[in-house]
Amino acid sequence: MNTDASDPRAAIWLAVAQLCSADENLSATKFTPAFVDALSQVVLSQAETMASDLESFARHAKRAKISVDDVKLCARRNNSMTELLSAKAGAIKQTSKDS
Repeated sequence: MNTDASDPRAAIWLAVAQLCSADENLSATKFTPAFVDALSQVVLSQAETMASDLESFARHAKRAKISVDDVKLCARRNNSMTELLSAKAGAIKQTSKDS
């Protein structure tokens, strides 16, 4: 695997490898390099799909920028993720009002 940090694939692989390593330290589970590679590919594929969906949602709303609502729309099938995103968006909005 190319370890150039400017390559998104390498950055994703490194992040997945670090998460797997941290999990190995907490549990008896061992992850093979092939598993880390496969999981990295899944993460990259999901990120590409999400990026495409976000662009489509913004374009459909006739906007040039992706908004928080687009991100929430992407997460709509995952209730706990939608709740987390809504809470974080509310906190950010409140912080910007206070400033």
